[in-house]
Amino acid sequence: MINMIIDKFNSMEEKTKKILKYGIIFSCFVCILAIFVLITYQFNSIPDLFYIGLSTLRLGIFFIVEFIICAIAIDTIKNP
Repeated sequence: MINMIIDKFNSMEEKTKKILKYGIIFSCFVCILAIFVLITYQFNSIPDLFYIGLSTLRLGIFFIVEFIICAIAIDTIKNP
């Protein structure tokens, strides 16, 4: 199963790979920002920071999954 996914990523068009790479990098920056907000919550104990950090972390993880799924879908549509 994992070999099939790796083969799918390796056979993608270069343009799709580039968009996927930059999308995952952007999503990781969003997750890192969320971690910094959650660390700030640990020191200040402001409840709003917790909810902002948690929501931002969920958003970053959602973006990672979305970029991967959309890259696979676009590649499948382009190369049936």
